[in-house]
Amino acid sequence: MNVFNNFPNDNKSPDELPALMAEREEVKSLFHRLCNRLLTGVAVAVPLIATVLVLEISYNFVNGVTAPLYRALKINIPGIGFVTTLFILLVLGFMTTHVIGNKVLGAIESLFHRIPLVAQIYGIVKQALESFKTIKAAGSFKRVAYVECPSTGCMLVGYVTGQINEPKLGGQMTMVFVPHSPNPLTGFLIIVQNEKVIESSLTLEQVTKLVMSAGLVAPPC
Repeated sequence: MNVFNNFPNDNKSPDELPALMAEREEVKSLFHRLCNRLLTGVAVAVPLIATVLVLEISYNFVNGVTAPLYRALKINIPGIGFVTTLFILLVLGFMTTHVIGNKVLGAIESLFHRIPLVAQIYGIVKQALESFKTIKAAGSFKRVAYVECPSTGCMLVGYVTGQINEPKLGGQMTMVFVPHSPNPLTGFLIIVQNEKVIESSLTLEQVTKLVMSAGLVAPPC
């Protein structure tokens, strides 16, 4: 049932019909404007709410690392677990820059590798972080390039990792790492003739965001 057609129109003279139609159009226009404003409000609110939720989850996670210790000691100071955890992370960061600290961390890592289940989890997480650091390192991935594959007019985007000399393929070849979407930590390596590599104006960060979002976060035009 159309709510806009429910206006009483019985016993209306022909002179009153234009005014009645105009009133109906005005109500329709008002309803459409309200719907548009509502959708605009949702579009603005969703990123804000998502950001707040992510920050809240991050805070609770960081705070929860040392909060149980303070609860056991019956110390109830808001945010003390969060600050303590950040301090511990800062200390670990400083330890990696000193010989003694590196030995201590190496001993802890060696202990983790001896525990069956912990060893697998620790190894996977560390490998993932190392891979992400590799993507961010400009020294590892030189630039961004396109490779025409698997058919004419279809382009794969990837990170140029370097050159390889293979006489059986004609000499110098370009190595391109093509990341999988939405996980840029995995992918495959292709070796392409230099003249078939198309340089891209995109940066490493832009392509990483593009891949992780499955194309939803595109670079500005």
